[in-house]
Amino acid sequence: MSVIDRPSGVRSAAWAWLIGGVVYFVTEAVAAVRYPDYSYSRDYISALGVPSSSPSAALMNLGAFIVHGILFAAGGILLVHAIGRTSRGRTAFVVLTVVNGIGNVLVGVFHAGASPLHGFGALLAIVGGNAAMIVAGGVFAEIGAPRWYCVASCLAGVVGIASFIALLAIAGADTGLEGAVERGAVYSIIGWDIVTGLVILLLVLPGRRTAQPPPHR
Repeated sequence: MSVIDRPSGVRSAAWAWLIGGVVYFVTEAVAAVRYPDYSYSRDYISALGVPSSSPSAALMNLGAFIVHGILFAAGGILLVHAIGRTSRGRTAFVVLTVVNGIGNVLVGVFHAGASPLHGFGALLAIVGGNAAMIVAGGVFAEIGAPRWYCVASCLAGVVGIASFIALLAIAGADTGLEGAVERGAVYSIIGWDIVTGLVILLLVLPGRRTAQPPPHR
């Protein structure tokens, strides 16, 4: 039996993550198309947010970073509030989503090469987001998410953290794969956004409604 006190709050969290993921992919795609000779496998994501070289830097910084970060954190806050009870796992989850949100805002406000806060923001966003996904497995099990989703959430977070470690290992080596490795650490989060939103809207909430006992006659 799920522990959802406020289904509307869970629905709002789902939409926050789903919209955030879509906004990220759309704004990144637009910025990449307008960036001269941009390569998803070679170039860093942050290059799309540098005003001096990216024609769509403002769009990238606002949509892919700031808006996505705010919606990611908002989803965590809304979900835990909707559950209505606290636990270590839920507290850790909401804190990590907020850490991701703060990191993304820093990345969007301070572009690459402009301030050390950009790198610090990227660290918070990537580690916070992927760690939140690892913790999410247990939290989402409590609200009736399928077991396959809970396991996949944890695994995706582990892959994202591993990709970030690999990115640090090859930094400055000019392998031509820096962009691809970085996207392994970031796309794990964006993919989680979209899948989580759909799982909640299509499986968790409908399953909860059908599981309710029939009214007394």
